[in-house]
Amino acid sequence: MFNNVGIVGVGLIGASIALEIKRNNLAQMVFGFDENQKSLELATKNGTIDGYSSIKDIGVCDFVVVATPVGSIVDVLKDVIPKLKDGAIVIDVGSVKGAVVDKIKPFLNDRVHFVPIHPIAGIEKFGVLSAKEGLFEGAYCIVTPYDGINKFTVSKIENFIKALGMRIEFMDAKEHDKVFAYISHLPHLIAYALVALIEEKDDEKFKFIGGGFRDFTRIAASSEKMWSDIFLLNKDKLLESIKEFEGSVEKIKLLIENNNTEELIKYLKQARIYKESLDER
Repeated sequence: MFNNVGIVGVGLIGASIALEIKRNNLAQMVFGFDENQKSLELATKNGTIDGYSSIKDIGVCDFVVVATPVGSIVDVLKDVIPKLKDGAIVIDVGSVKGAVVDKIKPFLNDRVHFVPIHPIAGIEKFGVLSAKEGLFEGAYCIVTPYDGINKFTVSKIENFIKALGMRIEFMDAKEHDKVFAYISHLPHLIAYALVALIEEKDDEKFKFIGGGFRDFTRIAASSEKMWSDIFLLNKDKLLESIKEFEGSVEKIKLLIENNNTEELIKYLKQARIYKESLDER
């Protein structure tokens, strides 16, 4: 499918994509580019990538995956795009799309083709050693086209996404950010906040934490750098979701304060039934 692929940001997602490219023979060579020299050395040693180099050498690649934290994606794209050869394709895999598309569009040209995508396949672990084959199997991948995007390139990226085992959905970039503020960014924020609350208690009795707490807060073990970038880049949509969530918590709070058993059961049952319907989809 490609000759030389460049992975900029050899962390969980970038390294897992590299593994799938090699496993499915989608490229002749896979090169890594990362500020973390140790990550590059580890990725080369365990065969995740074929080698690594300075970003100034990225021009040898005809396909580039930008998998850095979202806060740096725009700067990386601005640096990478002028260095690429004519006809090269570059994608970013960040979980915030609107701000990236808006900021990078003025820097695009007809030489290099950019396609923004979001593979819904992350886990709470991070770093090159957390990468694994099969991470994307059966997962959704959101493609967020924009005015002027090259349709032939989009078609080629569709084939690439399918080769990784993912299912494709198309969505407007700003609509994407609104949706994921609620179903991804807000849950991570809540998990971090709950863990921080327990930490502040500094009470030995809280050692009796059980499975419910562990399951609910699993995602608070994710990279703080990645999630602080996401929270700030999708600030407006996330703040909207926080406000609505506060309203939901207030409803439950009032039902408890008023000992309104019937309405409390009704509220919780409605949520349970909807959760079950989500699990069945």
